[in-house]
Amino acid sequence: MKQYPVAWAPVFALTPHIGQRTRYSLRRFTEESVKVLSPAPEVRGLELLPESPKFVLAANHYQRKGLWILHPCSVITVALQCHYGLEDPPVRWVVTANWPPWKLGPLTIPSPGDWLLPRVAHALHCYPVSFAGTNPALTARSYRALLKDLDRPLGLFPEGVAGAAFLEADPLPGVERLLLLLAKKNWPVVPCHISENENRLAVQFRETIQPAELLRAGESAARLVMQRIRTSA
Repeated sequence: MKQYPVAWAPVFALTPHIGQRTRYSLRRFTEESVKVLSPAPEVRGLELLPESPKFVLAANHYQRKGLWILHPCSVITVALQCHYGLEDPPVRWVVTANWPPWKLGPLTIPSPGDWLLPRVAHALHCYPVSFAGTNPALTARSYRALLKDLDRPLGLFPEGVAGAAFLEADPLPGVERLLLLLAKKNWPVVPCHISENENRLAVQFRETIQPAELLRAGESAARLVMQRIRTSA
């Protein structure tokens, strides 16, 4: 399978921001990440995007060996920035910011990701959340922050790390609650399907799901979104 290159310069440029808990340009980071991709990614469905950039962008978690989730995330971010002319950050992403604990025989040791990943998320203007139930205080803080920042697309992978390039997973617990909360604030969802087309990364924006339809779906809202991501209907 094709190995997609990583733009290491912006990755290394994050280092001082991680240590100092300062911000780095998400626009610069994602633009540099997209520049190294050859052939250029295929982006379709821009004409389906709503007029206002105030929506949830929900995509399948398309990642495999040789293809980091950073790649499609960057392609989507750059596409939305170009389409709407948004200031930095063009998209505010919700990201999983811890790893499962390490097990060494009878011992359970917290993962270094519990320290590192929230700082990476902060540097890139993302909202860190934890695996279900592992750090509810972290997730609650992020939700309170994102509700104050509803001025541009909010990016979300409903499957989380359970999703992969050739594996469909159920939406994570709590995703429907967030979608319904935002739907009550009149925020629609734009489904986005990530795939590969002849060794070329492809992103397809789908028809917008309006807040009223999400509210009618109720506890099935997240499953509705995943269904629309996976199909054009």
